[in-house]
Amino acid sequence: MRNKPKGVFCLEGFWYGDHRDLISVIPVLELVHKHSRMPFIHHRCNTKAEFEYSIQRWKTKSFCTKYPILYLGFHGEPGFIKIGDDKVTFGDLGKLLGDSCSRSVIYFGSCSTLSLNKRTVQNFLYQSEVLAVMGYKKEVDWLPSASFEILLLDMLQNNPFDSQGIKVFSKDIQTKYKRQVKDLNFRIEINERKHFVRSRQKKLYL
Repeated sequence: MRNKPKGVFCLEGFWYGDHRDLISVIPVLELVHKHSRMPFIHHRCNTKAEFEYSIQRWKTKSFCTKYPILYLGFHGEPGFIKIGDDKVTFGDLGKLLGDSCSRSVIYFGSCSTLSLNKRTVQNFLYQSEVLAVMGYKKEVDWLPSASFEILLLDMLQNNPFDSQGIKVFSKDIQTKYKRQVKDLNFRIEINERKHFVRSRQKKLYL
């Protein structure tokens, strides 16, 4: 039995520069919505100011609780995403988020963004208290990554968003879709501090 559907808050850039761009992740979101009843919000961002405004909205309790999956669909390079002519680094995003989204995950639908060292990613997770981040460590083609995202978003509906649930999700997707994970160089990084704190609290009550 599935858990209550977890919504997606999707911010997407213009892949080819302007409003005539027909390429979008909307069909991916619509398909998972029809299959799993997953609610979603989609918004285009072409400036850093638009992006920052949308993130400020998402991290409020009314949005983040219903839409705990933040989907960032932009061009990217190791450690950052590109929004128009600007870059948003992990540090920038961490400052924007604060610690308001502790039961959420972030999916980077961008090339190479997660091709960086573990310590940098864990520092971001520590700062933001986000449960996990996921994305790619190399450049990926549109159709293979889009088909994988359908499977990924659907599987995220199966487990609770806590440290144990996200660990089960990570194991399941890397087992069930081992070939896609390898071919796309997909990476999921779980907030190790959350697991440590929970384990320590459990021991205190034993």
